[in-house]
Amino acid sequence: MHSRKPRILLGGLIFLLAVSACAPVQSGLPSPTTPAATDTSLPALPTATLPAVPSSGPTLSLQPVGSFPSIQSLDMLDTNNGWALNNNGILYTSDGGTSWYNAAPSGMTTMPAASYFLNNTTGWVVASGGDPTHGTLYHTTDGGSHWTSASVPFGGGSLDFLDANNGWAMVGLGAAMSHEAVAVFRTSDSGSTWTQAYTNDPNTAGASDTLPFVGDKNGLTASDMNHAWVTGSEPVSDFIYIYMTQDGGKTWSGQNPALPSGYAGAMTNADPPHFFNATEAVLPVGLYANTGATVLYVSHDSGKTWTPTMPVPINGQVSLPSPTDFFVWDGGTTLYASHDGGANWLNITPNVNLANNLASFQFVTPTNGWAVTTDASGNYTLFRTTDGGANWDVLNP
Repeated sequence: MHSRKPRILLGGLIFLLAVSACAPVQSGLPSPTTPAATDTSLPALPTATLPAVPSSGPTLSLQPVGSFPSIQSLDMLDTNNGWALNNNGILYTSDGGTSWYNAAPSGMTTMPAASYFLNNTTGWVVASGGDPTHGTLYHTTDGGSHWTSASVPFGGGSLDFLDANNGWAMVGLGAAMSHEAVAVFRTSDSGSTWTQAYTNDPNTAGASDTLPFVGDKNGLTASDMNHAWVTGSEPVSDFIYIYMTQDGGKTWSGQNPALPSGYAGAMTNADPPHFFNATEAVLPVGLYANTGATVLYVSHDSGKTWTPTMPVPINGQVSLPSPTDFFVWDGGTTLYASHDGGANWLNITPNVNLANNLASFQFVTPTNGWAVTTDASGNYTLFRTTDGGANWDVLNP
């Protein structure tokens, strides 16, 4: 089973340019330590000739994709098995992304509005019903060979399942001017039925504001059926938007960890925390001032408190394959990697410059990772690394 993580977006910490433009000046960025030299005189990028990896995934009756698919959203579970979304629905790989199978429910021809994959057999996807309050939830327990479906009171948003039965969902009900109404739901029967635990929609009777209407929400992560976190951004300085519930979503309270030393006055944008187990978690936060940075907050007490690690000097996306292995990248000339829980960072120079084209990236071990890029024409390309990010090969044939 892969680590506990939110499945709303594979995206990261890209904030509004307007916020960055008006942010206050901050002091100089700390310099990462222990730089790792890499060869920058590599030849033109080759097509991957990676060795075949043994399949441990349930291809079952899935049909192979005739030509290499356009991968838009990737969720690798280990070095072999993973799921992906594209305009035609859902895909599955059991050889590290070299080949793909069509795993979409019958009749699905568009990319789902939300997804969560628990392991190589069990997953959920939401097809939008045309508005935030209506959708169809599809559920598989055999790797995509068969799906059941149920009508649900949300048409997308953030899904997070704790196990095969218990899960959470949060959907945005409308946003404007740094305000967003949301509804939070819970299920205990694999998603067949859902109970609304909370809403802050001011147009709904009985709405609450303990999870404030103000602020743009980035997603929800839960550690059990009582404790969950919602993160996002609000255009004020010295404030990290993270709210926690301890009563199953009925009420929420703000945590607002302190900014790291040297970043007083910065604005922030927080992604949902990533839980590795019951006690250890990491909270990614973008810092925005004259010069941007990314800082990863760690918790060793089940998300009660958060401690900042050393910031890295880019507003980048984050991948967290383990409680001690962290990666931050914006697709540019430096990939930052830490293998000691963020205390020190390596500067890796990849053989590709994916700046402005990086859609997402993900590592499942300290050496094995994938990246998805998109260009101005809407073409997607899938890359893979097996050496920790120094060398990337194109998987698209």
